[in-house]
Amino acid sequence: MILSIHNSKFAALFVLGLVLTLISVVTADKATAQGQLGEGTPAVVSKDTAAYWIKQLSHEHYLRREKASQKIKEMGPVVIPDLVTAMNQGDLEVIERAVAVISDFAITLEPADDGNAWETLQNMAENSVGRRALAAKAAMDEVAESRSERAEGLLIAAGLFIGDGDFSVAASQSLLPLIEVGDRWNGDVKVLRWLEWAGGIGHVRVSGKAVKGSVLRNVARMPDLTAIAIVNSDAAVEDEVFSSLSVMERIESLDIRYVKLTEQQGEIISRLPLRTSLTLMGTSITSAAVEKIRSRLSGLEIQFRQGGFLGVSCYPEEQVCLVSKVYPNTAASDAGLMFRDIIVGAGKDDVSDFSTLQETINKHQAGDEIEIRFLRGGKLLKSTVKLRRLEEN
Repeated sequence: MILSIHNSKFAALFVLGLVLTLISVVTADKATAQGQLGEGTPAVVSKDTAAYWIKQLSHEHYLRREKASQKIKEMGPVVIPDLVTAMNQGDLEVIERAVAVISDFAITLEPADDGNAWETLQNMAENSVGRRALAAKAAMDEVAESRSERAEGLLIAAGLFIGDGDFSVAASQSLLPLIEVGDRWNGDVKVLRWLEWAGGIGHVRVSGKAVKGSVLRNVARMPDLTAIAIVNSDAAVEDEVFSSLSVMERIESLDIRYVKLTEQQGEIISRLPLRTSLTLMGTSITSAAVEKIRSRLSGLEIQFRQGGFLGVSCYPEEQVCLVSKVYPNTAASDAGLMFRDIIVGAGKDDVSDFSTLQETINKHQAGDEIEIRFLRGGKLLKSTVKLRRLEEN
């Protein structure tokens, strides 16, 4: 006898049981895949999951290797130590893919939160040999370029100036690539961490409200920094503004203008790694404090000025003070001085060359009025001017 189940209660129960069994199997398989093989993004990456996909980096099939790389990226930088271990034991394919994953972490994540991806690449480049070292160095170049481009965009968006601008070293101005953190900066200290990735720029000017320790601490991390100008702060500044620069290996020039310095800050400055020049203009620091700096930094060119600025350059090789340049928007341009005028007097002093002119001007503060006497076409002319601050454009 053939039993027909289509119209019986048994048939319904049989089908229902079969469906429930299939659902249970599928759910179990999916859970196994998620827990052991990394399908989805588990809240916590287990060692077994990481080990499984790292092992697949050397799988014989290309698509499997590609999938393994993607799964490891999804796990995040927590897997970096396991990748380093695998590279010590793996073949070239494992090395190439592991380095690529670590590089991806360094590029896509914030530098402070990359799980030491950059430091791992750096350590491999410096302490490994062969293919590992080469792969790490190539990855570092790629990361550095990416971070540099990102840094420029973020810093400009935060109100920093990046580009060519006038920069003064010992009161002599030149057009140079520079970064300025000034009154246009939006006050976000966190974004200044990206200064560490602003390569290829050696000059920084920090001015106004940005003259604070938290800013200079980030400035000091710039990789190619050689010259710093700290200017135009009407309020008292923290000691950290200067002590934060002590982490630098070398400072070619430091210009401090119109920033009130204390004797303690003079002591801090005397211990900085200065190499070429120090300019103190309109700082209210005492001559005695400056002499202490000179005694500690012998051989350093130190210009100590009260803060008045005329705004001319003269030919240093001439026996007279022959004007080579008149800077715009300065006391000199107000006085009507012109190219190839010969300055013969300033205030109560006679002027014989550019150095004597500088000595005279350095005695005066910004806002002082003095008489400038000069020859033009053999005719003696006079003009009374109000000295200004040294300002860059």
